[in-house]
Amino acid sequence: MKQMMMAVLAAMAAAVLSGCMSAPGGIAPSTVPITSNDSYTIIKRDAEGSDVGMTLLGIPIGPSASAYDALMDAKKRNNADALINVTAENRYKYFMILVCIEEMVVTGDAIRFQAGGEELEQ
Repeated sequence: MKQMMMAVLAAMAAAVLSGCMSAPGGIAPSTVPITSNDSYTIIKRDAEGSDVGMTLLGIPIGPSASAYDALMDAKKRNNADALINVTAENRYKYFMILVCIEEMVVTGDAIRFQAGGEELEQ
């Protein structure tokens, strides 16, 4: 009975000490400058890319999650030149306070981009 009670307490402690959270990472209209002379075609709405980093007791294990790498992942997955209507979000998953997995997620509309030349100043 005592062992069962200890197992239940350990499971409850693990549940209390584990969790997740998310935080906004930013918003951008486009990942490339677009002028009125340029054109683009949306090839996929809500295209998503991500990058992951991890810490053990607050010490990074390998590189941190990168917005740039998440953006490159979204472009590669969708064979896109750029993203428009871009949002970024940090997601954190904690396990027993010992391990934290950070995921940077970038979402936007994947586009094929055609530059039309420089915009004339008026």
